[in-house]
Amino acid sequence: MKFLKIKKRILALALIAATIIYPAVSVADDINDLSGVSSDDSSSDTVKKDATSSDAIGNMLLQSVSLMGIAYKWGGNTPDTGMDCSGFVRYVFKKSLGINLPRTAAEMAKVGKKVSPDDLEPGDLIFFNTRRGSNTHIGIYLGNNKFIQAPRTGENIKITEFDGWWRQHFNGAKRVVQENVDDNGNTSVESYQDIHDEALPSSYRGKSSKHAGRSRYSSKKHATTTSKKSGSKKSSTKKKRKKH
Repeated sequence: MKFLKIKKRILALALIAATIIYPAVSVADDINDLSGVSSDDSSSDTVKKDATSSDAIGNMLLQSVSLMGIAYKWGGNTPDTGMDCSGFVRYVFKKSLGINLPRTAAEMAKVGKKVSPDDLEPGDLIFFNTRRGSNTHIGIYLGNNKFIQAPRTGENIKITEFDGWWRQHFNGAKRVVQENVDDNGNTSVESYQDIHDEALPSSYRGKSSKHAGRSRYSSKKHATTTSKKSGSKKSSTKKKRKKH
């Protein structure tokens, strides 16, 4: 187990170093050499890599890094059209592991095993709450407190520090694949894509708090108006008494 953790840490550091030293195109060329897929192939076919091989997760992370610089596109599913956050994650898992994830981040949050923030490993999916609600943004954890994501319109796929706003809006993590090692040091990859009973919390409603604020304000306004009307009625009653 210790050997596996050291291997994953080295992999994470290597990935991050690669993105700094080499341009995204070079990394893309490397992953194409590994997978046997040409850079202009945007089809949904999986790469020629067995998901049970020992470097399957590393291959998946390299695949994700190779897409850095591609523009965010709402509803986009391929590098040619641009990709949104869930389209990016879905493309990477399909291309590198042959795993067909649901289309939206909210649906992906219902797949795989829950993971504690303290037990995050490279390849885990991390979910965030936004103004649109629970689990409406997603990224792939790379290790070393960094993740890769397709952020928003006007930005490109990039590596981001997992802190600040992201930590505050973090809603949970899921593990779809896990690398295991036996006593002889041999590794294998276990898939959790068929687990659907460990969904992440989905009570966050985003913009609903604003509507609630308006509702409270409206109630106060109504109460003030009623009070004024009540006061005017009392004043009118007093005047009538004086006449008598």
